[in-house]
Amino acid sequence: MQGGAVLRAGTRSAADGLRTAGRALAAALFPPRCAACGRPGAALCQPCLATATRLPHPQCRQCTRPLTYGDQCARCRLEQRRIEHLYVPYAYTPPILQAVHRFKYANKRYLAADLATLAMSALPSDLQVDVVIPVPLAASRERQRGYNQGQLLAAEVARHLDRPLDGNVLIRLRDTPPQTSLPRARRLDNVRGAFRALRKLSGTRILLVDDVTTTGATLEAATRALRRRGAAWVGALALARTPEERSDVPLSPPDSHL
Repeated sequence: MQGGAVLRAGTRSAADGLRTAGRALAAALFPPRCAACGRPGAALCQPCLATATRLPHPQCRQCTRPLTYGDQCARCRLEQRRIEHLYVPYAYTPPILQAVHRFKYANKRYLAADLATLAMSALPSDLQVDVVIPVPLAASRERQRGYNQGQLLAAEVARHLDRPLDGNVLIRLRDTPPQTSLPRARRLDNVRGAFRALRKLSGTRILLVDDVTTTGATLEAATRALRRRGAAWVGALALARTPEERSDVPLSPPDSHL
C-alpha cells in the first residue's frame, strides 16, 4: 500500500510538472493579452488592474455586501444562509468585466490561471479546506460554450491550494433561467433544489468556486445540497460580484485578438 501511495504521488508530481511546462510553453508562444487594453502579458495588465474596484470592508461574510458593523447582514440572517463564508475580491465592473467576458464568451480558456490568481487574493492565508468543487454549469450553456469556465477556474484554485478538485460530486438536476434575468425575490426560488451531492461528505471542508456572483443564491443552493450530505464547512470563492441590476452578458462582441 505504501509503495502504491508513493507511486501515485510520483505520478501526480510528474503530471503537474508536465502541465506547468505546457503552460509555460503556451504562454511563451501565445502570450495572453490584457482584456482591457490588449497589451500582451496577462489577463489584465498592471495599469488596468490598478483601476479595478475592490469590494469594500467590512462586509457581510455570506454575501459580501458592505456593513457598518458585525459580519452578517440582516438579509442573510433572515434567509438563514448555510454558506459559511463567501470570498470575492472585485466588483464586476471594468476591467474585471472585460476579462470575464473574454474567458466565458470568447473561448479564452487560458485566462483561467490569471483569473484564479486574482480571485484567490480574497482568501485568508490560513484557510484550510479538504476539496475544491466547481459550481455545475447548466447543461445547455456548457454545450453552447463547449466548456465550463467555472471548472477551469476551480482547477487552478485547487492547484494553488494543493487540494483535490472534485467536479463529479455536485450535479445540477435541472437547467434554470439565468439568475441575472430575475428579480432578487425570485432568485432563491429559481435555484432551490437545483443541485444534489452524490455521496456522503461527513466532516468535509469544501470550497465552492464560481466566476461571478450577484446575490449568492446559486452558491447558497449548492451549499445546502452539500450540507445535506454532511459537509462540515462550505465556503465559496468568486472573482467578482455584480450589481444586482447588471445583466451578465457582453456589452459587445469580444475582440477576436484578445
